[in-house]
Amino acid sequence: MKKILFVLVLIFITNLGCKKITNGGGLCACSPISYDTSLGLVIKNSADVDLLNPKTTGFLDKTQIQLYSKDASNVIKQINFDIRQPFTYTNNLKLDYYQLISYEIGLQAKSIDNAFYLKLGDKLYELNLKVNNRAVEKLLIDKVDAPKELPNINSQYLNSIYTLKI
Repeated sequence: MKKILFVLVLIFITNLGCKKITNGGGLCACSPISYDTSLGLVIKNSADVDLLNPKTTGFLDKTQIQLYSKDASNVIKQINFDIRQPFTYTNNLKLDYYQLISYEIGLQAKSIDNAFYLKLGDKLYELNLKVNNRAVEKLLIDKVDAPKELPNINSQYLNSIYTLKI
């Protein structure tokens, strides 16, 4: 009888303590993993050559790239980013380009009016992001809509990958 009572109490406690994430709720062991909002940016030249690929002549090394914002007193705050290699999402879907990825920028984007800056070598671009429901819905580069790299994909993660042609 004690064993049955112990199992029932254990099930009851587990049920109370383990709830799924709902609009900002807490995490627990059985909740799905939640990823922060990220921005992916494929950078190509006019001939659609990947400028982040180290095998490309004249590619952009990570040391030649800066991503930052400015505060009210014009102080520059660096934003972390990485260069992600091409990947295969499913058997039918491959992204053959390297991407500049930043998880931090999506968290800082409060409205489309917030300006971020991307410096590629000696060229400077202004970025504005519209973030909704933990996804980057829109990216403006120098006040012009940036095209999505995979426009026909219905995935929050893959819909946050945009293209910049320089």
